Amino acid sequence: MPQRITALCKILALRNVVSPYVTKLFAVKDQHPLEPPNQKPKPHVAARYWLDEQDHTGSARGYAPFAGKNNYPVYRNVKSYKAAGDGKTDDTAALQDAINTDGNGGNRYKNEVTTRPAQVFVPGGTYILTRKLDMRLNTIVVGDPNDMPVFKASSNFQGNVMIDGNDFATDGASGTTNFFMALKNIAIDTTKINKDTSVTALRWGVAQACHLTNIRIQMPNDSKGHTGIDLNQGSTIAVSDISITGGAVGIRNNNQQVLFKNISFKYCTTALAQSGGFVVVLQAAKIDTCGLGVDTSGAGQLGSVVILDSTSVNSGPVIKFFDSSNSNGDRKDQIVIENLSFSGSNPVAIGMDGAVKLQDMKNVDTWIWGNVNPGVYQTGKTVTTKRTPELLSNGKFFTKAQPTYADWTSDKIVNIRSVQNHPVKGDGKTDDAASLNAILADNAKHGKLSYFPYGVYIVKSTLYIPPGTRIVGEAWPVISGIGSFFGDKTAPKPVIMVGKPSETGLAQIQDMRFTVADIAPGAIILQINLSPSTTPGDVALWNTHITVGGSADTNINTACTSPNTASCLAAFLMVHLTPSSSAYIENMWGWTADHSLERGRGPQNIATGRGILVQATKATWLTGTGFEHNTLYNYNLYNARNVYAGLQQCETAYWQGSGSMQNAPAPWVPDTAGGYGDPDFAWCKAGDQRCRMGLALNIQGARDLFLYGAAFWTFFHGEVRACYDCPETVCQANCILNGARVAGGGVKGLWWYGLATRNAEVMVLDGRDDPKQFNHPGGWTPGGVIAAYLGFSGS
Repeated sequence: MPQRITALCKILALRNVVSPYVTKLFAVKDQHPLEPPNQKPKPHVAARYWLDEQDHTGSARGYAPFAGKNNYPVYRNVKSYKAAGDGKTDDTAALQDAINTDGNGGNRYKNEVTTRPAQVFVPGGTYILTRKLDMRLNTIVVGDPNDMPVFKASSNFQGNVMIDGNDFATDGASGTTNFFMALKNIAIDTTKINKDTSVTALRWGVAQACHLTNIRIQMPNDSKGHTGIDLNQGSTIAVSDISITGGAVGIRNNNQQVLFKNISFKYCTTALAQSGGFVVVLQAAKIDTCGLGVDTSGAGQLGSVVILDSTSVNSGPVIKFFDSSNSNGDRKDQIVIENLSFSGSNPVAIGMDGAVKLQDMKNVDTWIWGNVNPGVYQTGKTVTTKRTPELLSNGKFFTKAQPTYADWTSDKIVNIRSVQNHPVKGDGKTDDAASLNAILADNAKHGKLSYFPYGVYIVKSTLYIPPGTRIVGEAWPVISGIGSFFGDKTAPKPVIMVGKPSETGLAQIQDMRFTVADIAPGAIILQINLSPSTTPGDVALWNTHITVGGSADTNINTACTSPNTASCLAAFLMVHLTPSSSAYIENMWGWTADHSLERGRGPQNIATGRGILVQATKATWLTGTGFEHNTLYNYNLYNARNVYAGLQQCETAYWQGSGSMQNAPAPWVPDTAGGYGDPDFAWCKAGDQRCRMGLALNIQGARDLFLYGAAFWTFFHGEVRACYDCPETVCQANCILNGARVAGGGVKGLWWYGLATRNAEVMVLDGRDDPKQFNHPGGWTPGGVIAAYLGFSGS
């Protein structure tokens, strides 16, 4: 058993800050590695995981119709590429080959993005790495959840990064364009590397549509050099369900915005170190025997941090931050702590000089340091956030990990391309709707899981997902609507419909992509009507994304190059959560393309009407979402009730604003009578192009809303002609007049924490005081931050 000793909070020493605060930490003599030291790896005898038992070489295999080769291998088992996994052999080259190969002697690296997807399966075992392993875009690396594989650094490891998510697949790209990359069910071990060597287990400089889930990282305890995960750049949305033990830093973050959900930190000197970034939500974290929880010392223009539903045990202060209350310019590091359980004698929050900002207390309801609206900058204001029980589980906002179905056997799995009498092509041409509807109905009736090998599945009518459905995709297979059925913008129809109105039951979907294959002004790409019969989370989507344009599988990628978007009303609405629905959605990106992911394509000027419309009233959880570049709005909470949103990220359409040929709501006509709650922009003057830009968030007639971490960004204005980042289109300041809108009538119980805008004049158009960015400077320059927006809370 480890023995308790008294030790100084090590993070303070790292920052050369002398502090009187002392915490009881565990002095752990052994390193608790993922495998016992000095022992031979035990043979792996776990049953074969159902995923690896599917047909990956025959007619039912994943098929990439735009890869250029019929035999392109979507699925790869690393053992087929000579990876040993025996704890002795250097497997670096074999693993890299499995990730890189195009199956025809070539390399996927910098060889287009959306045409050559890959799902790389790693069976149980210990895979030795002697140098860096590079991830690739459009790739899911997944381990066996029954026998989690270990990527272990050798004692002679060369380099300072073990696994690298910085792909840069397109020329001139950065982390903000590293899309579609995932790592699941993998353990990473750095304990053979000297504990004081500077090394990172996983560098994750990625953007949207990327995810980490069910990851375990083991580092040496009492380390001065090891970092678990480094989000060194990028624009991701969510990082979920990760265990990190040991190391100098658990997670280092410089991402634009991110939701960290259910992260366990143990024996870390610092759990989360902010080296940059602008908006952070830390939800359901457990900080156990760490020197410091969150450190914002090197965070630059960090706007807001929300620590939500978290626990700190036997550790130092939960947060150390810069006190900007006396700053003349930008006021950074605005903090909200809500529903914290704290065990220890150290302060909960301290300043950079060690001054106490919040004393130790067992429980914190809601504590605010920063701009409060209505009101002024607060230095430690305490309020009571009145949560509704519909959204809670054991006193916290409900969360649910992405299922692995680890205990399912292959007789319960149906490969949708192998069903007799129901042929499914996935070739990007054939209408697969009838066969898919029949297969999903039968699988739901008999309790079978529907496995979608990669393909581009065309549907010319609605794909109905009935109660009882479970869907798992391989490398984000595409379901794409096309045809006259989706052509009438006055009578829109769903491409994918989850349940019928008022139906109840289960529907769980993961690792899919939904889109339209051509301009479809009457398409609602995803509509959810279903609600659970009894258990929250029975209706759920994980790491499933909506795209319009930008990819090789849609004609929109080349059809919408005109600077006048009136010719490209690409889709009516991305996602509709109807009044009868109740859904849990984690890590969803809704993207109307601002550029093509494939080199050599022209500019993208696409007018998707709307982002996500929430009209649900029972309970809705949006746990890490982003919707971008839509015409009327990116988010609309219309007559909704009981909504939790942890991180809402969006960007305005690049073609809107000064110089645009279309002023919102044009080229669309707002639907004010059909029940869609469209904003009509009547508050704007006819020619005011800064006002007539899509809203980040529209709230109307809604109540009992709990919003944490808003990242509302505006970067460009005017139709794309030659390049999407031409100097004449780059925003300088106040590019958009109104970031978000709250239409006061009927809005009540709105608890909004951690709101950040960029290039907006009015942060929230609310008809009361319309808080302006000028009066709340901070975050991403030129930007604004409101730590707590409470004018409609009813408090």
